[in-house]
Amino acid sequence: MDKVFSDVMTTGCRTALLEIQYFVARDFRLDSQLYAQCKSDAAQFCNAAPNWTEEANAIGPQRNPLVLPCLYRYAYHPPADASLKPECADEVRRVMRQRANSVDLIPEVWQSASKDRELEGKVVDCLKQNFVAKKPLTQSCSDHLTVIMEQQALHYQLDPVLVNLCDKEIQIHCGPEEPENTRQGQVEECLKRKFDALTSVECRRHVALLITAVQIDIQADPMLHRACAVDLVTFCKDVPPGDGRKPHIGHIYTAVIADSSARFHRLIGNPVTFSTGTDEHGLKIQQAALYANEEPGRFCDHVSGLFKTALENCEISYTDYIRTTESRHKENVHSFWEILSEKGFIYKGKYEGWYCTADEAFVAEDQTMLVKLPNGQEQRVSTESNRPVEWFSEENYLFKLSKLREELRSWLKSGPVIRPLRHYNLVKSWLDQELIDLSVSRPNARLSWGIPVPGDSSQTIYVWLDALLNYMTVAKHSQSEMNIWPPSVHVIGKDILKFHGIYWPAFLLAAGFEPPKSLLVHGHWLVDEQKMSKTTGNVVSPQSCINLVTATGLRYFLMHEGVPASDGNFSIKRMVRISNSDLADGIGNLVSRCCGKSLNPLQMRLGLSPSSFESCGSPGSDLLSLLERTPDIVHDEYQQWNFYKGIDQVMALVRGANGFFQTMEPWKLKKEGQLDKLNATMAVTMETARVVGTLLQPIVPSYSERLLDKLGVPKENRSWDFARLRWTTTETALGSQQAVLFPRIKFE
Repeated sequence: MDKVFSDVMTTGCRTALLEIQYFVARDFRLDSQLYAQCKSDAAQFCNAAPNWTEEANAIGPQRNPLVLPCLYRYAYHPPADASLKPECADEVRRVMRQRANSVDLIPEVWQSASKDRELEGKVVDCLKQNFVAKKPLTQSCSDHLTVIMEQQALHYQLDPVLVNLCDKEIQIHCGPEEPENTRQGQVEECLKRKFDALTSVECRRHVALLITAVQIDIQADPMLHRACAVDLVTFCKDVPPGDGRKPHIGHIYTAVIADSSARFHRLIGNPVTFSTGTDEHGLKIQQAALYANEEPGRFCDHVSGLFKTALENCEISYTDYIRTTESRHKENVHSFWEILSEKGFIYKGKYEGWYCTADEAFVAEDQTMLVKLPNGQEQRVSTESNRPVEWFSEENYLFKLSKLREELRSWLKSGPVIRPLRHYNLVKSWLDQELIDLSVSRPNARLSWGIPVPGDSSQTIYVWLDALLNYMTVAKHSQSEMNIWPPSVHVIGKDILKFHGIYWPAFLLAAGFEPPKSLLVHGHWLVDEQKMSKTTGNVVSPQSCINLVTATGLRYFLMHEGVPASDGNFSIKRMVRISNSDLADGIGNLVSRCCGKSLNPLQMRLGLSPSSFESCGSPGSDLLSLLERTPDIVHDEYQQWNFYKGIDQVMALVRGANGFFQTMEPWKLKKEGQLDKLNATMAVTMETARVVGTLLQPIVPSYSERLLDKLGVPKENRSWDFARLRWTTTETALGSQQAVLFPRIKFE
């Protein structure tokens, strides 16, 4: 290129090449401005750059690819006795920031960034949000983010330069034709597509910068990581990628509640079909895939894989993992649509209103409000979710929701179909109002990522009608011999109550199917008393919790602290403290005491009879009373989804057993030769531990398994029938594994 450039060229070609060089330049050889600023410093410091050769020197410093890495080192890591002149240092920083430090030219930077790359995922979104929210970022991080947002503008709201330069072009090319872009504040994609039609030189240059700017993420920009290292730890250590692809503890909480109930019902002898999975269609997914520069199918494969891994890591015992992109599901959706159509519940018409892409729902005017963005512009948002809405007016298919109001009210009155009560009352209040017909399709031109309407490929089926049918898809393909329709329960977060409490039963009733028997609705999770969101940068990764307290600790904390009727409060310190106090100290101490070789040299679980408690006096009778009543109380609490109350009862039993052991002082009994009393104490303690392990199986399955294995309890003796006190004269050998069930966690 250099040789050709020096030959005679047309003016247009020469201008284009200069523009390419200016915007693409990641190499000292292509940047005459950098060379002009740093000519003397290049000669002074970099003629003896590592691996410098006579051949390289012959072509001159402005042609040598090693000069830029050398200047980079002197700009950011100057020796004590040498530094670049300010003009050169500023220019080097500008080049590195704008063209993002071509790591292939700087192998030592690439190597030093390897740990950062292992973090996987974009953290810049978190930093940008903290920047906009005026969180106390360090000055170097703040300065670096300013450069990113102004010069490589990934977001229209954060880039006033772009809107100023391209205002006319936006109106001409990206306004009325594509209102979703201007309303959502992301016009870059439109401008890139219309680049050849842009007339403003300034706008073309700025868009060219956007197009060629390197991807701003932690893998590609070690400069960002270095500048923001402190803030990454402070604000962004658990932030998922900017598109929200990774599961957070809210998702896991839903799964663990459902899993605990499924495990409990299996223990009491009820067959269980337990499904979970991922909803993968819709405008939100389509846009997220576009933002990630991935084909939607591959994007969904990756996201679904992340969720499936997270569920497995949290010991979720589902029987069916359903993805709405599966062929079995598409067939079911088409079949259901045709039933609704045949029964006269679907018609074509015009629908208009405010639409929230993030929620995949139309929002009534009185449920929106205007908010001011950081750049001074106004944005209309949903008052319920605080997410942006945009106005749509389009022709699509509608569902006669208005015809089903009374049937829905009858379903609601048929029993405790929605709990807790506060959510029942909320659905009741919705049904006390008039229902309007629901748009159940979107034009394919706007939403291509979805299931086409049967017989009309110009329309795509509404994502929630598609997604909700996953339950029926599972039922149709279930291998269970029992009739699993209608579902016994759906476990959902409160944010999707309207879809499950209004739309879903309405669809089913219209098609002639029974609606679900019940919905269990739970609250959200705050983090240190603040709402968990990407905006505040406090999203908690379940894997980070597992890495700290194991899946057992995370499950136990969520079930111990989670109260479905209200929001939970997540705190790392509290999670560690509860795990240590209950799992390591409380239950763990109880097991290690009675299984330790000093008091149990034969490593046996002794037989138990009423006389065992009687010989221990009043401490024995008190513990017996507690041991006899606890299983039934826990059973009733689990049955009512009050897992936290059931855990409280189990831990009261654990405290009672530890108090009993401390009062009986078996080490003294052994020393004094009171072997009958010693054996009784040990038998009572081990029986209590066995009951505790059995009762906790739905909550912490692997922990309970280790406990029962240690006590030598056969696999066939772990159902709920064995959760109560059992008399036996048989002695059982303890397991050979160590007695430490849950090592204490050190955390500051």
